[in-house]
Amino acid sequence: MPLKNILLNKKVWVSFLLANFLYSQNSINLDVDNDLYFDKDYYYSSGIFLTYSKFNELTNGKTQINHFTLGQEIYTPSKRYETEPRLYDYPYSGLLFFQYNNQRSLTNSSSLSLGGKLGITGSASLAKGMQNLYHRLILKLPDLSWNAQMPQEPQLNFLINYFKGLHIEKNANLETKLFAEVGTYQIKTGIDIGIMIGSLDPFHFFDNIINTNENKLSFYLGTRQEYYFHDYNIEGSLFNDDAELVLESKKYRNIIQVGLLKRLNKLQILATYNSMSQDNHKQRFKRHPYLKISITYLLN
Repeated sequence: MPLKNILLNKKVWVSFLLANFLYSQNSINLDVDNDLYFDKDYYYSSGIFLTYSKFNELTNGKTQINHFTLGQEIYTPSKRYETEPRLYDYPYSGLLFFQYNNQRSLTNSSSLSLGGKLGITGSASLAKGMQNLYHRLILKLPDLSWNAQMPQEPQLNFLINYFKGLHIEKNANLETKLFAEVGTYQIKTGIDIGIMIGSLDPFHFFDNIINTNENKLSFYLGTRQEYYFHDYNIEGSLFNDDAELVLESKKYRNIIQVGLLKRLNKLQILATYNSMSQDNHKQRFKRHPYLKISITYLLN
């Protein structure tokens, strides 16, 4: 066999073994969403998510990743110190949840994820206490009233995501992600679509999974298009009228996304700017920005 072919075959096998090694690793991820970076503090005000991801190699050679997430989301009106609920342009709402996702690679550039989310809204979500504690200790601001917040109810949602990456040219991919959620909290479907420039991988940019050994910088520009059939945060429960304040939800919504991802040995950092369209017809502002800071650490 010619020396060139021998070296090429060795390179292919080394790359294959290295990829399997990287995919067998476990990681921990912290996501923090906040709009204070843009001097805002309303609508989707805060999100904190802690995820443990366990990687497994399946017998068919495909990769499986189990994601376990503990998270909290907080939503508030734009007139933060208004105490009369009828003047709110967004209900006070919080969600505390546990989420499980099973993600499997289908090909080198596609994956399917199935999962569930179990959570609770209302006072048990701890949203009011967390936000007021942060305002009091860090920002030196008075407490918010949290009048007429969405009622305390258990929430159960089922999730499905399908990702497909399409190679355009060297160091450039078109990334698509179809998703849907069905349950008591939200019923929605949509698509993420955008261009990723830089080091390429077979998983979606915003999964922030460490699956490359190269310390390269990647750039993403895209959009999320969504259609909501139901949104508990705005419309209240599907099964009762316990919510003191409900508003008319906007069914079609969109988000503009700009992201930068950097790998630093066992650490990976992702920063994403998000500009959201309105969630309901009463909101005073047409768009709302927030920044996602996502840090992933390879455990072994």
